[in-house]
Amino acid sequence: MTNKYVSNVTLQGAADLLRKSKKIVVTTRAKPDGDAFGSVIALCEVLKRQNTDVTALFMPPIPSGLVGICGELELAEFNEGDTLPEADLYVLVDTGAWSQVSPLREQLAKHLDNTLIIDHHMGGDILAAHFFIDSKAAACCEIIALFVDELMAHVFEDPIVASALYVGIATDTRWFRFSNTRPQTHELAARLIAAGVDHAALYERSEQTERPEKLKLMIRALDSLELLSDAKAAVMVLRKEDFIQTGALPVETERFVDIPQAVASVQVVVLICESLDNGPIRISFRSKPGKNAVDVATLAGEFGGGGHARAAGAKSDGDLDQVVASIKAAVLKSV
Repeated sequence: MTNKYVSNVTLQGAADLLRKSKKIVVTTRAKPDGDAFGSVIALCEVLKRQNTDVTALFMPPIPSGLVGICGELELAEFNEGDTLPEADLYVLVDTGAWSQVSPLREQLAKHLDNTLIIDHHMGGDILAAHFFIDSKAAACCEIIALFVDELMAHVFEDPIVASALYVGIATDTRWFRFSNTRPQTHELAARLIAAGVDHAALYERSEQTERPEKLKLMIRALDSLELLSDAKAAVMVLRKEDFIQTGALPVETERFVDIPQAVASVQVVVLICESLDNGPIRISFRSKPGKNAVDVATLAGEFGGGGHARAAGAKSDGDLDQVVASIKAAVLKSV
């Protein structure tokens, strides 16, 4: 990923791009998490109120527990072989990495001169014409909130916009537990709750709607757990047969990588998941803050990935056992 992943437009400049564009497509990473989903919904709702012809485009699966927050906004799905809708401006939120939007790559690559990326990650390799990046933001929804204020005053009073923003900042900070949480994050959360967000209901909807199959897969993940370097590192591996035998889906591995951090000595955790369809192996990295903190964005970069210092990801082709061995070797050097 390039190190030149920085803003080249101001907030006002990016907002002007949004104002003058009559037809906009807003999209995000494949298999969106709460922050990616919330960013798309909040921005689309604001643009819709400006009478912009806007499309909220998702690469499935869309988080079923969150669909209810989008009100009457129609969600469009993009699958392999589909045609990207025509637009004056394409907005990509919460990612700037081709690896995370691979189904869109061939078509989006033709429109980079009228693409705006809004993101809070530390790196990306999509060479769009316009970037608004804040890697200090705890969530992309923190940045989208700035656009909400810039584009339309008092829109926080809208329950859809407010709920979407809250879901984004809450899920990307794991409900304000992660070290990326900053004073501005709590200030925004307070503002959203004051606007009427039902945070308890949103927690239930986003965190307590799992299938029993996910618990079965979680048991497999924990059974595979291996502690390395005097329990400073933890590695879990889920193989294709684990998904087949439990009936769980790849998207249901969400949060598994956080569990071993409950062990006091563990500084870095890696979850390695084999694909069901012979696609690339997915690798998730997490680390704890502190004087011995491991920069997992750098670690993920060794495998073609990236992300944040405390949370990152990558994808790798090849034999699973060889990938696992390479990951373990890299982790051992980092702790």
